[in-house]
Amino acid sequence: MAKKKTIAQEVDAAAVLLQKLVRLKAADENGYCQCVTCGVSKHWKESQGGHFISRRYTATKILEENIHPQCYGCNGPKAKDGTVTIAYTLFMQDTYGREFVDELQRIKHIPKKYTRDEIADIKKEYRDQIKILEGGFAFGEFMEGM
Repeated sequence: MAKKKTIAQEVDAAAVLLQKLVRLKAADENGYCQCVTCGVSKHWKESQGGHFISRRYTATKILEENIHPQCYGCNGPKAKDGTVTIAYTLFMQDTYGREFVDELQRIKHIPKKYTRDEIADIKKEYRDQIKILEGGFAFGEFMEGM
């Protein structure tokens, strides 16, 4: 019998699903999305779901507005680069407003606790949305009329 995952592990799994969902939602009809920090266009499968506020903060770990498509360079090796941080901050402010960005900074230190049932429901919702979006790419629905 497999060992039951901890709630923290389940939240991590939900974060991975949300990162995929965000990339799918941002993709154009050909499956490409743009890195929010450098502007490079990559297929959603080659992009990453980069967190504005680090994943280590549970309060914003699975908040969709905190995650956006990034290329590997901006979300990986260059993530600590000041220009990447500034670019992401400017994107966030342009997209959501300064007040929202300030609120994210404020709430990141407030621990968020999930129940096993809550996280199961969240993961199911993400999986359902992913299935719909992936189906659109697989069957060409995004190619017609979008």
